[in-house]
Amino acid sequence: MSKEYLKNDRLGEVVALIQVLAFHQYTSRSEEGLMKELKRKPSSSSSWMELGKSHPELFRVRDDDPDENKVDRVSLVSRYVQPYVVENKKRIRQPLSDEIVHKLIGVALDIHDRQASRADKWKVLIPMGVSIISAGAAITAALIKTTP
Repeated sequence: MSKEYLKNDRLGEVVALIQVLAFHQYTSRSEEGLMKELKRKPSSSSSWMELGKSHPELFRVRDDDPDENKVDRVSLVSRYVQPYVVENKKRIRQPLSDEIVHKLIGVALDIHDRQASRADKWKVLIPMGVSIISAGAAITAALIKTTP
C-alpha cells in the first residue's frame, strides 16, 4: 500500500509538476529545466526526477544514458503518448488541453484522498480496540470477583 501522496507537500508538488509538463512547449524536462521553471527543489523528494519516479501513474522518467549524451528527463505519460511532428530533429507534441490537465489533477487528488482515508482508518480502529480490551478486562474482573 503506497503512501506517496501523504508526504508533506507532495500533492502540491505533483500538481505543480503536472502543470509545467502539460502546458510548457517542451514535452519533457530535465532536473535543471524544472529547477529553472519551478524555482526550487521539491521538499517531499530528493529531486523532481525522483518525485516523477514515485508517481508512474502520471509521469514517465527517462534515465540518463551517458553513452548517448542524454540526461534524465520527466514527462507526463498522457502527453508523451500523443501524436507528434518532427521539427529540427525533435519530436514536438501539443500542450494538453485545460480539460485534460483538470482531469489529471483530479486523479492526483483522488489518489491522495484514498491514501489519506486508508491512513485515517487506524485512527478509528485504535480507540475501538482499546475500548474492547477495557470492556473485556472489566467483564473478566467482574467474573473473578463473583466467583467463589
